[in-house]
Amino acid sequence: MIWGLKGIVHSKFDASVVLEVNGILYEISMISKDLIKIDLEEEVILYTREITKENSPTELVGFLDNAERTMYDALVKVSGIGPKNALKILDVTDLDTFANAINSKDVAFLKSLPSVGAKTAERMIVELAGKLESVQKEDGKIGEAVETMLALGFSRQKSFEAVKKAVKSGARDLEEIVKKALSFVNEV
Repeated sequence: MIWGLKGIVHSKFDASVVLEVNGILYEISMISKDLIKIDLEEEVILYTREITKENSPTELVGFLDNAERTMYDALVKVSGIGPKNALKILDVTDLDTFANAINSKDVAFLKSLPSVGAKTAERMIVELAGKLESVQKEDGKIGEAVETMLALGFSRQKSFEAVKKAVKSGARDLEEIVKKALSFVNEV
């Protein structure tokens, strides 16, 4: 399984990007809100999942952060939501909004998502209740830290990588994450 790819953006299309990794070009499907955040010739890390179908080539889907990939993984496990529908849902909502809708049993919001009817919304609530909270908490801290780094003038990719490294080194609260990220920013 390909966990992720780090490379240079070679080409961008409506629903995918071509990433050059060590001389090999990978086409990776992405949600549009992630596609607009990256530029040609920019180095990025995409957290990936493989979609395999019988009699079809393997496809890669990629996300700019691991929380999106985790949400994607949760969505595709819900009966009635496949990989393509999971991507459509991810394109119109974020982890916090989605997790809050699941936890508050907001069927009306869930039904407003692409390809989600009443039965699927109910299944989502039953199958995902409580499963997104730890990712939601971790993603919130990381998101705040990245936004702080952006406000300090660093690029999104450098900010994200430095924050990720700070969290890996054991930083837990926002202030500590930002301080450590500042010390790592020139290393990424």
